[in-house]
Amino acid sequence: MSGTVSHPPTLRFAAISLAVCALVNPGNFGTIDTVYRLQVARWIRLGEAPAGDIGLTGGLIGKDGRRYPWYGIGQSLVLLPFDAISSATVAPALRRMGLNAVKQRQGAEVCTAFLMQWLLTTGVLALAYRLLLGLGFTPFAGRAGSLALLFGTTCLQYVQCAQENLLLLLLALMALVSVQVAIRRWLRDGGAVWSMAAGAACGFALLVRLTSTLEAAAIALVAMCWGANQKRFPAGFLPGFLLPMALAALIDRWYHWYRFGEWFGTYMSVFGKQFRPPDAPASYPFSYPFWKGFLGTLFSPDKSVFLFDPLLLVLLAVVILRWRQIGRDLRILLLGLTLLFFVYCGFYARWMSFGGDVAWGHRFMTLPVQLLCLLAVPLLLTYGSGLPRALWALVIASVVLQAASTAISPQMEFQQKSMGYGKAVIWNRAVNLEQLATGRQEPARIAGIPIEWRSLNYLPFQLRFRFPGLARWAILAWLGVLACLPWLVWRR
Repeated sequence: MSGTVSHPPTLRFAAISLAVCALVNPGNFGTIDTVYRLQVARWIRLGEAPAGDIGLTGGLIGKDGRRYPWYGIGQSLVLLPFDAISSATVAPALRRMGLNAVKQRQGAEVCTAFLMQWLLTTGVLALAYRLLLGLGFTPFAGRAGSLALLFGTTCLQYVQCAQENLLLLLLALMALVSVQVAIRRWLRDGGAVWSMAAGAACGFALLVRLTSTLEAAAIALVAMCWGANQKRFPAGFLPGFLLPMALAALIDRWYHWYRFGEWFGTYMSVFGKQFRPPDAPASYPFSYPFWKGFLGTLFSPDKSVFLFDPLLLVLLAVVILRWRQIGRDLRILLLGLTLLFFVYCGFYARWMSFGGDVAWGHRFMTLPVQLLCLLAVPLLLTYGSGLPRALWALVIASVVLQAASTAISPQMEFQQKSMGYGKAVIWNRAVNLEQLATGRQEPARIAGIPIEWRSLNYLPFQLRFRFPGLARWAILAWLGVLACLPWLVWRR
């Protein structure tokens, strides 16, 4: 573990994140799931019904007969302060402009999504940089790796789509960086506080999604291996790490009991009881053929992690060809994340909605994939001398692919698949963008698809369908931010 870590260029990362969030914001959360989680935040803050009046038909019936969203409470807690700020500032301003209650709520949601994603993206970049420096990479490689994580992986898609994925990535990075600090300080002034910080990050991730216990176990294993040479570290680290994890588990169990009246079940077991079709197996919703899901995660044209995150191929090539040159701590992290990758792959292989259905790529695999991809460009910069230049071409292709992922809503390719256009998501995205750019959209490909889904999925361009006068100025501002982005990224 490197003993010298410089402070991350947080202000620069904040400026880049601000520009990126302004560019890719679609004018909403990008997913109905986060709307449901926002309603839980409003239930906590304002006493509204947990499902509200937002048309939640897929909620689970709780012990009191009311419908509850089945998700964990974690992202709702993060949304709560941003919703309070937006409701106190944006909504009244829109009311004075004469907009109705629906428009006021939509405007507040745009602000909530933007603020939350901006701060989460800034944190991801700063923590990724800190982690890479702690692994012994140079500041230049650290910055390159952090920015490659944002622009060259599915992370960019989850900056646009405010699912919980970006929050989970932030918490995992926070835990890993806390482990690094705990190890460095253990012998000098004690690292118990930092072991608790790592546990707190993993514990909050558990409140977001129960399967986060998998990455908590992987991070604990990496920590024990990293600190094996430190006197008393293994015995001293685990109590501090496990204490906040246990507290988070207790909160999760209480929240589950409050909604559904049971301490030991999960919201997925309740989902299975209430929504299992008559012909579905008892394991529903984990009823997808295992090997079809497992191998599909790796090789299917619609969800393959190698297609949607090509930096994995770059990482694989560098690791295979330069394994002996890679340091001990980095090897441990690579092995730990690879183990986590295959555990996730096996766990979600049987999930009924393989890969998350409408999501861009395999939504449930993003955490281990993005953490692995974070290491690709720094490793290529450090050990890439003599390796094929095609690896850098693959890095460029990754950036182009992720930019394309934000251009149109993934709903379009999802709908087209049911219409018979099932060659592959990325192929359909290329065809759709080519037809959109040339203005020659094939009528059969867009039949029945809302115009919002087949237009540029950025707020200024979406405004054309509701506020055309405002849209012209918004598009000009958007182009100005786009022109500034290369300067923000490349300046020293």
